[in-house]
Amino acid sequence: MRAGFSVCQLPPPLKPPDLLRVIVPSGTLREVDAFNQGIEIWRARGYHVQLPQNWNAREGYLAGTDNQRRQQLLEACLDPQCRGILCARGGYGSARLLEDWTWPEQLKWLIGFSDITALLWSLAQIGVSGVHGPLLTTIAGEPEWSLNRLFDWVEGRPIAPLKGVGWGGGKISGVLLPANLTVATHLLGTPLQPSLSGVILALEDVTEAPYRIDRMLTQWRMSGAMAGVKGIA
Repeated sequence: MRAGFSVCQLPPPLKPPDLLRVIVPSGTLREVDAFNQGIEIWRARGYHVQLPQNWNAREGYLAGTDNQRRQQLLEACLDPQCRGILCARGGYGSARLLEDWTWPEQLKWLIGFSDITALLWSLAQIGVSGVHGPLLTTIAGEPEWSLNRLFDWVEGRPIAPLKGVGWGGGKISGVLLPANLTVATHLLGTPLQPSLSGVILALEDVTEAPYRIDRMLTQWRMSGAMAGVKGIA
C-alpha cells in the first residue's frame, strides 16, 4: 500500500536571467505562432530560453521519436546551468518517455499541463513538485492574474491559497494534486501514480463529454483509487 501523499519538495526559485530549456515531450508542434509568443513572454521577463535542436521534429502524431524526446528531457535535467523546463504543448506521448526512466537528482521546475500530467505525477511520486501551469503554446492566452500567480510561485514569492465552495457542504483541506483526468486515469496502477491518500484532486478537463468523465470516474471508483481522495476540484 502506498504511503499517504505528503507535501513535495520545491526546486530553488527562478530568477532572471536564469536559463530555461524547452522540451517537446508529447504531440507534434503545430501551433508555431503561439509557441513563439510563449517563448517571448518568458524572454521578456528576462529569462534565457533555449530550444532543443529537434524542437520541430515529427514522428507520426509525436514530436519526434521516443529517444529524441527523452533525450531532450534528459539533457534539460542534467544541464547544470538550466533552472527550469518549459513544456511546449500537450497532446500525447510524455508517459512513453518514463519507461525505464529515473529522474536525475537535480531539482528543477517543470511547467506544463494536459499530457504533461504524466511527467508531473512521476515527479510527485518521488516527492518533487512541478507546476501544473501554462504550456508555451497556451501561455499567451492566460489572464494577467494567472501569469502573475505563475511567476510569483516559481520566483519564490508567496501566493494566496486556492479556495472553493463545495457542492456537498462541509469543509476540507488537503494537498492539491492537479491532473488531466484522461491522462491520470491511464496512470492508475502504474509506477507513475503518486499516492492519492489525503489529496484534493484538481481536474483540468473542461470540454470533455459527460459520458467520458462518467466512464473514467467509474474506473477510479471501481479500482479503489478514489478511496483516499478527500475532495475533487
